[in-house]
Amino acid sequence: MAPQKMLQALFLTRNRSACKVEGIYTTSLIGKQIMQYVPVVDSNQRQLMPTTPKRAERWIKSGKATPFFRKGIFCVRLNVEPSHRLTQPIAVGIDPGSKREGYTVKSQAHTYLNQQFHAVDWVKDAEEASTNARRARRNRKTPYRKNRLNRKRGGIPPSTKARWQFKVRVVKVYAAIFPISHIGIEDIKATTKKGCRTTERII
Repeated sequence: MAPQKMLQALFLTRNRSACKVEGIYTTSLIGKQIMQYVPVVDSNQRQLMPTTPKRAERWIKSGKATPFFRKGIFCVRLNVEPSHRLTQPIAVGIDPGSKREGYTVKSQAHTYLNQQFHAVDWVKDAEEASTNARRARRNRKTPYRKNRLNRKRGGIPPSTKARWQFKVRVVKVYAAIFPISHIGIEDIKATTKKGCRTTERII
């Protein structure tokens, strides 16, 4: 792709974001989202501080950097030695949810990336369908694996394990292009009382 065309696709993310992590696409965005910062890595794929789109454009046009995409996120790779390698603390914030999950990459001064993903909510149904199919094969006396009698499941449920494995995959993508130093996860348990209204009453 020519640098000018990539620069046009670069800073605008259209209605359905192309960001993909292990088969999970980001939710569709309304309108256009302009990238405020561009991740930067050196020639050895070591993470540097993000830069502005204007500076990244100048680097690409002058040949100092090469554009590339990492899981749909536009990045630049420096072809020259960086002026400095000082990095600031950058944190990944995770807001888990039952249907959507929000991720943000920010420092104390700037927010570099905000993304929203569909939560992994299909594992429980898939495990149930697999169990029913296996039981049906036994009833038909067709090939199946040996029954595991009196088996204790133990460990982490498959649905919970899949949700946390997805979080790990997303953070690994961010850690490959940002100098991540901290990870924060919102952990809130909603307390409800039987017979009480779930919404606050405005007086």
